Amino acid sequence: MKALLLTGLLFILILSGCKKESATLPLLQSVEELIPMYADSASTLLDSIKAPDELGNKDFAHWCMLRGKATDETATGLLPIYQWQRAQKWFMKHGTAEEQAQIALYLGRAYVEDGEYDKAMKIYAEALQLAKEHQAYNVAGYICAYMADLYGFRDIISERLEKREEACEFFKKAENYKSYAYALKGLACQWALLDSFACTMPLLQKADSISQLILNKDLAAAIANAFGLVYEMQEKYKDAEKYHLKAIETGSEESYKDSMALLYIYIQDDQLAKAHEIIESTTKKKDICYNINEAYYLLYKAEGKYKEALHYKEICSDILDSLTLAQNETKVLEIEKKYNNAKIREENELLKIAQQRDMIIIIITISLLLLCAAGYIIYWQRNKTTLYRKQAEIDKMRIEHLHLSMELEEKKQVLQTAMAEQNHKAEELQAEIDIISTRYQQLQQQRLESSIIGKRIATLAKKNKLEDHQTISNDKAWHPITSEIDKIYPRFYSLLKDTFHPTLTEQEFLYCYLHVFGFDGNDEAKLLGVNPDTVRMKRSRINQKRPEASRKETSLRDFLIKNLLK
Repeated sequence: MKALLLTGLLFILILSGCKKESATLPLLQSVEELIPMYADSASTLLDSIKAPDELGNKDFAHWCMLRGKATDETATGLLPIYQWQRAQKWFMKHGTAEEQAQIALYLGRAYVEDGEYDKAMKIYAEALQLAKEHQAYNVAGYICAYMADLYGFRDIISERLEKREEACEFFKKAENYKSYAYALKGLACQWALLDSFACTMPLLQKADSISQLILNKDLAAAIANAFGLVYEMQEKYKDAEKYHLKAIETGSEESYKDSMALLYIYIQDDQLAKAHEIIESTTKKKDICYNINEAYYLLYKAEGKYKEALHYKEICSDILDSLTLAQNETKVLEIEKKYNNAKIREENELLKIAQQRDMIIIIITISLLLLCAAGYIIYWQRNKTTLYRKQAEIDKMRIEHLHLSMELEEKKQVLQTAMAEQNHKAEELQAEIDIISTRYQQLQQQRLESSIIGKRIATLAKKNKLEDHQTISNDKAWHPITSEIDKIYPRFYSLLKDTFHPTLTEQEFLYCYLHVFGFDGNDEAKLLGVNPDTVRMKRSRINQKRPEASRKETSLRDFLIKNLLK
């Protein structure tokens, strides 16, 4: 009883506390391994999860973190703010300090995308404090870099410079020399915009020495490009040309930017022949169509070919119009996407409420079922106790039956001995045997009537009408009857077989077992689920198979009792 109640309580607790377990954890682990080398493939795998909001909190938080890392590599848009907030809530309870700072950085960037700069700055400041307290210098460096960008949006130059310097220091402490070099380049470009070239050049030279040590062509190209731009700002075109050519030689994916920078330098320096060579070498790149047309415009304008310059100027204007239209469409799509996300989120919240309501109904239903089960068990225990008591009485009668059987056998032995020694005592002993035999038969009959199967079929016989499943029309129903009679009358089957075999059928054998209980024809027909006429015909056929001498003297039951059960 206690075990059942404890099991039910445990089941209820499991139902009420369980969340949907995610089957995507192996996928998330695979994505984490793919991001450093195959960010696009990793991003595709993350997109294959159609309903990430339905993941468990743990898997959802890690999905958001991986999504942010893939975004850093592929330069795609960030997730909506509410998803970062949910992920941050989980990491604040279960994540490391570095993970907490990282997820806060992504949340701040999402706020920046939505134009909520004050919230973004607050999140950045809290994340930076957390990263510094736990010496998560690498994350702290990135936070400072994004804070510098945010200060740039508000034209707070001093704070922007300070955060870029802090970013350099944090990347250096974290021994992330690649990011350290990029941070130095960013700081140098900031000083260059302020015309502080004395501060710019040492920073770029330090970044250049780092790029030569770590042998990263994209970094080397970026620093060479920065040198070129700084020299171009100082109108030192020879030095600028040198570094732009150096950047092109690295073979980086963005070397076309240096080609366009060279083009502008040649035009400004009145080296129009070289400008033509640069244009011809870069016209194969379709992704810089606007730059090429603008370059032709500037070149033809410098050559005094105003008609051709006007033609390319018009092309540039058309491209700008197309870009503006595309940007507007993108903004509309982005707004529509955010609206859809908000709508989906609202629907998910309603679905969660419905699921919680269903869960409460299920718990109440299970509780009621457990109460019903407990009541049934109590009722069953009471019936079981009653059955044990009845069984004890039957066992007592069985023991008395055995004692009488043993006494009868002893008397028979005494009779046999007495008949051999003293014939005058035979009648006295025979009388005692008859008395004991009568008592023995009475106990057998009482035992039969008091047995569980005897009471059961007697109860069924008293009913007006029986259902199909209550009749004894199959082997499973006959087995308790034959077993009980064979226990009480061990020789019944063998005597029945010797008396009638092979004339009786299997069904007639079974009927003889039922007939011993002493029911009338109507009750037997009811128990068998047949017509009373069928029972009378069955008795008639069995009587015809009896020995001729006994057919007229006794009924079938008296014959079975007196001749086979005596």
